[in-house]
Amino acid sequence: MKSSQFIPVLITAAIVSTLSLAAQTHAQTPAPAIDMTKPPTIGPVKPYTPPASHADQLPNGMKIVVIEDHRFPLISVRMALRAGSSRLKPDEAGLASAEADLLTEGTPTRTALQIAQATDALGGDIGASVGPDFLTVSADALSSHARELFELMADVVLHPSFPENEVQLRKANMLQELTASRANAGFLASVEFNKLLYGQHPYAITAPTEASIARIDRAALQQFHDTYFLPNNQTEVVVAGDISSARAHNLVQQYFSDWKLGQPTPPPSPAVAPPAGRRIYLVERPGSAQSTILLGNLGLTRTAPDYFPFLVVNEVLGGSFNSRLIADVRERLGYTYGISSGNVPNRDLGSWIVSTEVRTAVTADALKEIFVQLDKIRSAPVTEQELLQAKNFLTGNFVLGLQTQGEVANQFLTTGIYGLPNDRLATWVENVEAVTADQAQSAAEQYIHPDRDIVVVVGDVKQIEAPLANLVPGAMMTIFNEKGEVVGTYPPEGPARAGKHQRVH
Repeated sequence: MKSSQFIPVLITAAIVSTLSLAAQTHAQTPAPAIDMTKPPTIGPVKPYTPPASHADQLPNGMKIVVIEDHRFPLISVRMALRAGSSRLKPDEAGLASAEADLLTEGTPTRTALQIAQATDALGGDIGASVGPDFLTVSADALSSHARELFELMADVVLHPSFPENEVQLRKANMLQELTASRANAGFLASVEFNKLLYGQHPYAITAPTEASIARIDRAALQQFHDTYFLPNNQTEVVVAGDISSARAHNLVQQYFSDWKLGQPTPPPSPAVAPPAGRRIYLVERPGSAQSTILLGNLGLTRTAPDYFPFLVVNEVLGGSFNSRLIADVRERLGYTYGISSGNVPNRDLGSWIVSTEVRTAVTADALKEIFVQLDKIRSAPVTEQELLQAKNFLTGNFVLGLQTQGEVANQFLTTGIYGLPNDRLATWVENVEAVTADQAQSAAEQYIHPDRDIVVVVGDVKQIEAPLANLVPGAMMTIFNEKGEVVGTYPPEGPARAGKHQRVH
């Protein structure tokens, strides 16, 4: 065998020898110790850089925002107009939601089935939803069917026919949904809480009744449409996806430029006065093994100067599983599986709410402990660790919530319809990071008022009324049934046995 044949073998042996020596050296060098008692260091979240957008407006007042995103062959369209439930009187409750549901149930040229088949053919979907302030239409499709999507969307938005059979079916479903909802203690608590918090303001009405559902008919739906479906009724459309700004603008103009403007009247905004003192209201749920607690006061709108400091301090208090309320009421005391607090920023008024469910036997104790935590968050600045955790959670979730085309479109729409700064998305992380401990505590002191909270408790009233009364000495607690009707008070009015509430007949 020639000597050259030994060269690969020698080279291989040398490599093995080198690797063996390196392994021995590595084995002799101990790995750095890891302190498992401390959480890993988390760096700051990078600011979100929103995609470029192009804004425009049609002569009829309809605003347009286009966001080009050519990564996927998809298009998302969002349209909102000021046609939310706050446009309605109490006896019209449910009409706005019925309007939203029935938009896609028929037009003069399409049946509900044909609309559904058309959206399937476009590789997408179309539907509508309603909130207190705005009715929103959402449509998605393959970008190759952009023209067909706009044509379909214009048909359901501008020309709903409200077929009688679909109207009757929706009303029957609404009655069934109302019955099912009333079996949910959280629903009962939220309905009463909003009535008590907002008083005569339209935000007070959050659910229909059997009587208001009965009043819904084709004429009422058409009247609602004629009154509020106007291009200059704070109407805005956001188009995001695989489409050029020029083409998106042309499609909006082609299908919506003939939409006649009108004279939308602003929704009524009567003044809402906060309660002078803490009040507790009860909703009967006989035999319930637990109590549902909802408490709070007026909150902040998105345009409030202290919006971000309050967002941060609420996160510390009850915004996530890392909060004080969880650590105390759940982990230390074991009263509940979950508890949270949050701000609901409607356009004109906000509400701030703490919600939880606890065992019946500890209802009063849990509520008392919640008040202790509310007092604490007002009295001293949060710790640096709490501040860091709150900011990381808020900024991280904000950025994670902007991963899809539809989510981006939704956020651009929110920016427009709520009158927020154009750089809102770009500066959101920065605004959160800029909050100091003193600013957060100051916001808590200004907007959290445990001594003036409205409290709604749904549960077995006979078991909880006397202990709860100790938290509002000298005050009378009103008792409601599941339909919101007053059925008694505690202490009872008039002759009654101690410990029993007086029925109202």
